Amino acid sequence: MKIGIKKRKPKESSELGFGTKAYGPDTRLITANGDFNVNKSGLKFWQSLDIYHELISMKWPAFLFLASGLFLVANLIFAFLYFKAGIGSIAGAEGVSTWEQILDAFYFSTQTITTVGFGQLSPNTNYVSLLAALESFLGLMGFALVTGLIFARFSRPRKRLVYSENAIIAPFQDINGLMFRFANGGNNRLIETKVDMIASYWSEQEGRRIFEPLPLERDKINFLTTSWTVVHPIDKDSPLYGLTPEDCTKMHMEVIVMFKAFDDTYARNVYDRRSYVSEEILFGKKFSPIFREKGDDKIYIDLAKIGLLQDATLN
Repeated sequence: MKIGIKKRKPKESSELGFGTKAYGPDTRLITANGDFNVNKSGLKFWQSLDIYHELISMKWPAFLFLASGLFLVANLIFAFLYFKAGIGSIAGAEGVSTWEQILDAFYFSTQTITTVGFGQLSPNTNYVSLLAALESFLGLMGFALVTGLIFARFSRPRKRLVYSENAIIAPFQDINGLMFRFANGGNNRLIETKVDMIASYWSEQEGRRIFEPLPLERDKINFLTTSWTVVHPIDKDSPLYGLTPEDCTKMHMEVIVMFKAFDDTYARNVYDRRSYVSEEILFGKKFSPIFREKGDDKIYIDLAKIGLLQDATLN
């Protein structure tokens, strides 16, 4: 079925910053986890390198593994230099075998780089004293950087939003609506919450992607304390009016969701995004209830059921 969405004027397209012709019709603009599906090239290695971003955004296990690995490598390098200088240049070293002497040099290095200095091991020559001074300086700088990175990682506002796996076309009042459901999975308090939704589809006639805003039944709530089912009413003025699942697939439909709120815990703005492609938009469904009653004065929601669906008859 051909519907009015193809006849809208190009000037009504609300392009988001991806361009309209830099990709094909099958390209997903935003991945399911909210990342921009953009791969940049053409820059030299040092121009494209963003160490701070990588250290801030990597997962905690990878960050701790990297920090521990750098600490170990630095100590191994200086232990080798101390060992080559002669174990006698470290006062208090009692190792006899080669392995014991290497361990003495390694322990001296760990005490030096951390500026602990237990007192048993100490420099005995000017060369080792110079190496120890250099290692102490590098250790202070390194620990200062790691401390700053850990503070920055902890102070970042965390986005623990839980989204339904699918968007749905469901009955809404006496018409139908495009819906998705999400909730805040963290204990932080999100206020002044706002959502924008845009439909993106490929126009075969124009050979480019069109972006059209989708007006919402409610685009802002004061507190995101439980869950929020965001609804775009599909009336006669909606760009989605008359669409079928086959139309969505043929047009390579992608519904883009943009979220912003103020995090009252961290006193910062929080932004997030998500998209649903045509295969993730289900027709004739509705969300199952996620609220539970326990007989007390609290509100309980089961976030494991955030995307649980039931069959529904469309209007």
